[in-house]
Amino acid sequence: MRWTMIALTAIALGSLSAGRLDSAEPTKATFLVTGLHCPPCTSTVQGSLSRVKGVKSVSVDWNTKHANVVYDESVLPAQSLASAIENTPHMMGAGMRYGGWVALTAPSVTDDASGQEAKDALSKVEGVKTVTVYPAQHKLAVLFAGKGSASSQQLIDALAKEGIAAGNY
Repeated sequence: MRWTMIALTAIALGSLSAGRLDSAEPTKATFLVTGLHCPPCTSTVQGSLSRVKGVKSVSVDWNTKHANVVYDESVLPAQSLASAIENTPHMMGAGMRYGGWVALTAPSVTDDASGQEAKDALSKVEGVKTVTVYPAQHKLAVLFAGKGSASSQQLIDALAKEGIAAGNY
């Protein structure tokens, strides 16, 4: 009887664990896309990203130059997604490139001093190339250096470690 109870408990715990893994929320993030020269460019980037493993949905907006992406960050880290944007063949030829900056919201970034703190924290994350701060909008933009596995959650955690609340935009 005791072994039956242990087996049933193990099965129940396994089911709960599996359920949590299956119900993990996808990451919703905004990428600022550089190099969008014309409205058809949005279709090019959107089509390219929609074929990337881990992307659940993508919408690229010509007016804002934003790509709103829902994706599985356990399969596709933000740095890899930014690389996929960069590696999308440009409509204007090989001499032109798209770029993908992940956007973060940081309500406590309100001036140059708090912006510098956020910039310093993010610059410590492996794979981060450039950080741009927009204090008036309480936003940060991160450009990654090539291929790698930095996630948006790592960026958010690096900011939290310095006492800066942040999230995906």
